[in-house]
Amino acid sequence: MAGSLPLAMVDTGDTDFSRTVYSAPGQSSSQKVQRLPVLVVLRGAQVGRRYLLNESSLVLGRRPDRADLVVPGDPQISSVHCRVERGPQPDTWQVVDLSSTNGTMIGGERITTMPLRDGDRVHVGETVLKFCFHDELEEEFHKAVDHLMNVDDLTGLPVQRVFQTRFFDTLLLCSRQRRPLAVYMMDMDGLKRINDTHGHLLGAHTIATVGKRLGAIVHAAKGVVSRFGGDEFSAFVPDLDRQKALALGETMRACVADEAITRGTVMAQPTISIGVASFPDDGHLAEQLTRQADEALYRAKAAGRNRVSI
Repeated sequence: MAGSLPLAMVDTGDTDFSRTVYSAPGQSSSQKVQRLPVLVVLRGAQVGRRYLLNESSLVLGRRPDRADLVVPGDPQISSVHCRVERGPQPDTWQVVDLSSTNGTMIGGERITTMPLRDGDRVHVGETVLKFCFHDELEEEFHKAVDHLMNVDDLTGLPVQRVFQTRFFDTLLLCSRQRRPLAVYMMDMDGLKRINDTHGHLLGAHTIATVGKRLGAIVHAAKGVVSRFGGDEFSAFVPDLDRQKALALGETMRACVADEAITRGTVMAQPTISIGVASFPDDGHLAEQLTRQADEALYRAKAAGRNRVSI
C-alpha cells in the first residue's frame, strides 16, 4: 500500500487534464475550419500535455499561486518565467519574458518579446513547448489521446501521474498560504473474497463503483482522488484540518459500506479502510504525508478494517 487558478486545478469535474476545453460538433467541408492555438510540452515533466490558448494570456512559471501553467521539476524556471499572450493583430500570439533568471529562448535566441509562428519552439529552462494551431479534427484526436493517457479506464479517475502533479502543486500552494491539507490512503476490504466467490468481473465492477463514489465525495470537497493501484485509492483535499479530515474520511467509508454493489443478479458488500494524514501536523513533504497516511491505513486494517485511522 503504498482564490487562484491553481485551486481550479484541484477541481476534477473535467477529466481533460490538458486544459483543452474546446468541444464542438463536426462541421461540413463548406464551413470555415477554425484554427485553435495550442501549447504542447515536447520535453519536461509534463511531456505530452497540451494547453489550449482560450484566454487572452497564459503565464508560465514554477509557483502555483502566480502561474497559470505550472512547470514542476525544472529548477531553471523562475517563479514567474514568461507569458504567452494575444498579439496586436487578430489571430496572432506572442511570448513575453518576465525578467526570468535564465531567460526565454526561441530558435536559440534569448528574447524579451517575440511574435509566435506556427511550429515555434519555446525553451524555458530544460522544458520545451511547441506553439502550433490545431483544427477541430486534430483537436478531437488529441482529446482522445489525452483521455487514454490521463484517465483510469476502470474508474474514470485521474491516473496517478496526474494525481501526483496536482498533489505537489496544491501542497506547495497550501504551504505558501498557510492552509491545511488532508491526505488519504485507502484500501478496499474483502475484494479477494468477491473475486473468488463471484468472479473478477464483479470484482472489477466493484472497484469501478467504489472509485466513482469516492470521486463524487472528494470532488464535492474540492479535492482529487485517484486509483493508486489495484483496489487502493489515494486522495487529497485542501482546507481540511485534522477533525474535518477525519469527518470526510468517515463519509467516504460510509459511502462504500452502506450500499451494496450489484451486477445483474449478483451482489457484493465491500468495505474500505482509510488512513489519514494532515498537513502541516504530520509533515511538510508529499512523501512524508503519503507515508503517514499509509501507516494510518495499516493501523485501520490491524484494528479490524472498515474504519478510519489517523
